[in-house]
Amino acid sequence: MKKTEMIVIFDDPRVTTLSLHELCSTCAVSLDFVQALIEYDIIQPKGHAPSEWVFDMSELDRIKTAYRLRRDLEVNLAGIAILLDLLEELEALRARNAMLEKHLR
Repeated sequence: MKKTEMIVIFDDPRVTTLSLHELCSTCAVSLDFVQALIEYDIIQPKGHAPSEWVFDMSELDRIKTAYRLRRDLEVNLAGIAILLDLLEELEALRARNAMLEKHLR
């Protein structure tokens, strides 16, 4: 199985959201993959219908990580949802720990 690396570079401070098709194009993922991520609440679009959906730029990192978990480790979507939540919680705990250590010094 050939593995490809996804690199997302998007550096336009004026752009804060992406449409569904822009998101797919920017992340080089299929529409089906993005819709599956939405069904599992891994990413959350703003808008009521797919034609109205827009995504915050913060979703790019979640999609990139989800894609790598799926591709490299063959994690299913339910597992990806749990892992992403745990990674965010770990990051928050590390930030809190760093802040507390700073106040103790």
